[in-house]
Amino acid sequence: MSALVVFLLILAVLLVIFTLQNSVDVTIHLFFWEISNAPLVLILLGCIFLGYLLAALYLYPRLWKARREYKKMLRLNEELQQQHDLNHSKKEANTEVSDPEGIELDDDDEDNSFFKD
Repeated sequence: MSALVVFLLILAVLLVIFTLQNSVDVTIHLFFWEISNAPLVLILLGCIFLGYLLAALYLYPRLWKARREYKKMLRLNEELQQQHDLNHSKKEANTEVSDPEGIELDDDDEDNSFFKD
């Protein structure tokens, strides 16, 4: 079995154990309301789920903004890469073929030679 399936099975077993251990009925007082005989496990899981929703609602706009900026940077990077390639190809076309060392040596000029016989 894959690791994900094993992980999900372990989480399911832990959830069942958690449910069985927290099956006590409790009374919830929320402002002017009173909820009596509510299972503790449902209250706890509801609070966890509500916390997840609040965190997701808070973070998703930031995530969307970051994705939008990431796509913008990718487009900008692609444009800059195309400009670089274009400039590089122009530079290669403008350079003349010269001596491989980059210096032209004149063998005819013996008067200004560094090494004199």
